[in-house]
Amino acid sequence: MHDHTEPSFNPAVMALAVCAGVVYCATHMLNAWLFKYLEFSDHISFLYLPSFLRLVNVLVLGMVWGTLGTAIGGALLLFTVTWQETWVLSIANIFVSAGSAAMAVTLMQILQKRKLALTRLSDLLQLALLNALLNSMTHHAVWSVLEPSLLVNANQLPYMLMGDINGALVGALILRWLARRTPIIALARKRASQDDI
Repeated sequence: MHDHTEPSFNPAVMALAVCAGVVYCATHMLNAWLFKYLEFSDHISFLYLPSFLRLVNVLVLGMVWGTLGTAIGGALLLFTVTWQETWVLSIANIFVSAGSAAMAVTLMQILQKRKLALTRLSDLLQLALLNALLNSMTHHAVWSVLEPSLLVNANQLPYMLMGDINGALVGALILRWLARRTPIIALARKRASQDDI
């Protein structure tokens, strides 16, 4: 699955990771504004588009740079007023959000014994489901330890799960369309090939 070459520092790829982080942060804020009526809480929405961006970052930029891109976006959110929480919880949330997509991609590739195809809808849909499951369960496990007050309703885990799935499905369809009809995805993947998934 990997070519076992260590990802080296590349300013162009670092710039892509920073751009991915800015887009992630902006999409989170836009999601909160557009779909406010679908929110269960500040952390849970029935349609969460950034769920898709976590996957895109890893699929396009690779494990290291893609995860870093999501982490940068999470760090940028710390300076917004979208919610109030402790620094420990904020950092834990960033780790979970950034790491869940990489875990999902790794598990999928192990199970399928091949790289994922960005133009294969079945790959993207299965990945979206696995990522949503890992992200929702890990977030709730972290909250139960660090901030039990966030566990306000027995239905919030399935609600978050559906929100991540819905956002990832919408994104998967967009990514598949872009991968098939434009060179954008291929060019970004080529640029980030030091950490090829």
